[in-house]
Amino acid sequence: YADIFACSLSEVLPVPGAEHHLNIPPDTTFCTRVHQQALTPPQTHFLHSKIDEMLAAGIIEKATPGAVK
Repeated sequence: YADIFACSLSEVLPVPGAEHHLNIPPDTTFCTRVHQQALTPPQTHFLHSKIDEMLAAGIIEKATPGAVK
């Protein structure tokens, strides 16, 4: 399966011209308060390492809080 699946995130390449759309009705409202459960230190370490890996591979990019609201 090595020819089908990427072994690391850095092997995941973007598809030129591909777009992702969410079909959310315009009148939809979302809760702006996040009720997230606190992560344990091992969970936090794992999550941050995966985020750093995706940032380095160019899969995701940093966004300022103002860009999200």
